[in-house]
Amino acid sequence: MANTNKEANTNKEANTNKELDMNELVEIELFKDNDKYSDDVFVSVNGRNYLIQRGVKVKIPRFVEEVIKNSEKQRKNAEYYREKGWEAGKIKQAD
Repeated sequence: MANTNKEANTNKEANTNKELDMNELVEIELFKDNDKYSDDVFVSVNGRNYLIQRGVKVKIPRFVEEVIKNSEKQRKNAEYYREKGWEAGKIKQAD
């Protein structure tokens, strides 16, 4: 029984550390150009807002970085399927 409690406490500590890691500050630099990727990036998570400057190394919480990565992944997926639709003739340009 004591081992089970010890394991449960260890699992709780591991979960707490995992949650704390999401608040850890990480350094990122978002791509910047003079066209589509020139504006700052707005991210809102649970009512907390972040405006992240492009082309500059900044420190943000890990959970904000995760939101940015997920957003980029979804953008790439959308581009992929849009291109496949064009190739298959399923998407047509409006006249």
